[in-house]
Amino acid sequence: MKKITGVDILDEEVKKKLTTKNIYKIFNNFIMPLITEEERDFLEELELFLLKSIETNIDLNTEVYDLFPILGKKNYIQRLNNFGDCKRCNMRYEMLLAMATSIVDPELDLARVVTGVIFANPLFQFGKSDRITEVLHQIVTGKKIGCICITEKYQGSDAVNMKTKIQDKGDYLILDGEKLYTTNGPNADYFIVYGVSDPTNPRGTMYQVIVERGFEGLETNRLGIQSVPRVEIGQTIFNSVKIPKENVLGAKGQGYKNLFSGLVAERCAIIGSSLGIAWLTAITALIYTNIRSQFNRPIYDFQGVSFPITQLITELMAATELGFTSATEYDKTIEHQHFEEKKYIKYNASFSSGAKFLASSLAHKISYETQQLCGGIAFTDNLRIDKALEVAKVQEIIGGARNIQLYLVSRAIKDMISFL
Repeated sequence: MKKITGVDILDEEVKKKLTTKNIYKIFNNFIMPLITEEERDFLEELELFLLKSIETNIDLNTEVYDLFPILGKKNYIQRLNNFGDCKRCNMRYEMLLAMATSIVDPELDLARVVTGVIFANPLFQFGKSDRITEVLHQIVTGKKIGCICITEKYQGSDAVNMKTKIQDKGDYLILDGEKLYTTNGPNADYFIVYGVSDPTNPRGTMYQVIVERGFEGLETNRLGIQSVPRVEIGQTIFNSVKIPKENVLGAKGQGYKNLFSGLVAERCAIIGSSLGIAWLTAITALIYTNIRSQFNRPIYDFQGVSFPITQLITELMAATELGFTSATEYDKTIEHQHFEEKKYIKYNASFSSGAKFLASSLAHKISYETQQLCGGIAFTDNLRIDKALEVAKVQEIIGGARNIQLYLVSRAIKDMISFL
C-alpha cells in the first residue's frame, strides 16, 4: 500500500504487528461465532485474496477504480446475487464482503457497494433485455462502473417528489433534469436514473432507466468532497437525453415500486461497510495501545484507555450481530418472494433503517474515539484511523441521512400502536 504523503513515525515494533493480516486474525476471532462454517470458509478465502491481490495494489495517490477489475476476476464486486458459477451469494455474504473490504480499504468498498449493489441489484431484479444483461456482466466483472441517480438539488432526502422529467415518445424516452451526490458518477459508464412524467403524480408516473456514457446530452461534474479523495462523487445533468426502450428497468409507475424495493438492500450493504470501518479502527486501537508504552507501561493498561476501548468493542459486537440479523431477514424476504406483501416490505424497511443508523453512527463514533485514545499518531497517515473516520462521515449520510433513518423507524413504531 503506497501512502500519499507524510513522514513515517511509527515504531518498528508497532509496524510489524499492526498489519491488515493481524487485524483480520483478531476480527475473525470476534466474527466467527456469528457465522456458519460455509461463511467462515468464504471469509478466509476472501481475506487471503484481499491481502495478496488488493492490498499490494492499493495506491493512495490514485482513485480506487483501477482495483475494480481485480475484484471482478474473483467475483468480489458483489455477493448479493448469483452470478456465473458462484453459489455463495446472499446478503450475509455481501455483508462479509463489505466488512472485509472496508478493513483493507474503506474508500474502495464505498465505491464497490455503489457499483456492485446499489447499481447492479436493480439490474438483477428487473433487467429483461439483452442490453441490460450485457451491462450487468460488464459491471459485475469490474470492467465498467455504475452509479445511481436519485437525489436532486432542492429535494434532498425526499426521494419521491422528483423534478427530473421523462417523456415517452413511443419508441424512446426523453430525459431532462439534474441529480446530485451521484457516487462514482463523474467516472461511471452507466447510470440508473429515476424521473417522472408528471411531477404532481410522482408515484404513478416514475420511471427507472439506464443512461450510458456517450449518450448525447449527458454531462457529469465532480463535487468537492474532501473526505473521500479517491472516490468521485458528482453532479449529473441530463439535457434531452434519448433513452432506448431496451434501457428501461421500470416503466411508468413501476419505477416508484422498484426504487423503494431496492432501498433495503442498499442499507444492508452500507451496514456491512460501516461495520468493517468500525472493526478496522477498533482493532487498530487495540493493537496499538497494547504495544505503545507510556510511563513504562502499555497504555492499554491504564483504565482510561482500556475501559473505553472495551466498551466500544462490546457495542460493536452487538451491532455486528444486529447487522447479520438484518441481512438474514432480507434473505428470508427474497427467498420467500415477499416482494409485494406490504407488511414484509414495511418491516424490512424499518429494521434495515434502524440497523443502518446504528452501524454508521457507531463507525463514526469508534473512529473518532479511538483517534483520541491513540493520540497524535492517529491523526497521521501512519494509521488508517483518520481515513476511516472520513469515510465513516460519508457512510452516515449515504443511503439516507441518520435522521431519515430514525424517521422511518419512528413511523414504524407509531404504526405498531395504531390499533389502540
